[in-house]
Formats: sequence, structure tokens, C-alpha cells
Amino acid sequence: MVLSWLLNSLSKKIAESVLYSQSAKNLWSDLEDGFGQANGAKLFQLQKELSSVVQGNSSVVTYFTKMKSLWDELGALNIFFACVCECECGAKIKSLKAHQDERLLQFLMGLNDIFIRVRSNILLSSPLPSIGHAYSLVIQDEKQREIHATPAYSGKSA
Repeated sequence: MVLSWLLNSLSKKIAESVLYSQSAKNLWSDLEDGFGQANGAKLFQLQKELSSVVQGNSSVVTYFTKMKSLWDELGALNIFFACVCECECGAKIKSLKAHQDERLLQFLMGLNDIFIRVRSNILLSSPLPSIGHAYSLVIQDEKQREIHATPAYSGKSA
């Protein structure tokens, strides 16, 4: 039953390559062998795309969503950060913080120059804030700009 469900969940071409698997476990192992390996070309493509993402004409939400989707896809391929060991020295926590700071800096570098003030405030924080907190600050700044850009009602009637 599980074997049938798995086969029906696959695209036709992939299903044909594992059609005669003896068990769901064998099918899953075959799929993992064929598709579960880190792909150097895909890692390269994602890193290259990530390095060229800038806000441009996009809203902050659209820009951040694009970056986050690339980070998530990269994270799914990159097994380096899957460490589950317990260490006494704190190296794991420091490594994770350095990784988060790197992503924060990528996000800030791609923002348009109109966010220079909020970017400077974020960079002056010690320690650097989380990506989520920095994103929130940038969104607030963007909303303030929208409010000030909207012309006020003059109160004159025709």
C-alpha cells in the first residue's frame, strides 16, 4: 500500500526508474541515492543567485521573501549546519550566530539606499539583531516612508 502511494506520488519519469522496487524501503533508498545527494551545481547556482539579489523596484517584503526562499533551499541542500552534537565550548552557538549574521548582512547589502539610516542603526547594534528583527525594523521604516509620501488632504472643497 505504501509502495503504491509512493509510486503514485512521483512524476512518471521518476516512477518508471523505480517501478520494480521490492518494498517501500527499497524504493525510498533508491530515491535517496539518486536525489538525496548534495548537488554541487545546484549549490553553485543558488549561491550565485543569492549574491545577485537586490531590492531594486521590489517592496521589502518581496525582496526578503526571495532571499528567504533561496536561504531555505540552500539550507536544505547544505548538510554542514545539521550538527546535533552537544558541545561545552560554545562553538556550535558561535558558528550558528556567525551564519545568521552573514545572512543579515546579505539582506542589508541588497536593500536600496533609501534605507541607509535604518541599515546604519542595525549595523550599530551590538550584538547584531536577528534577521527577523532587522526585517521588522526595515518594514517599519518602509511603512513610515509610505505614510509621509501620501499627500495629506488639503481640506479645500470645490
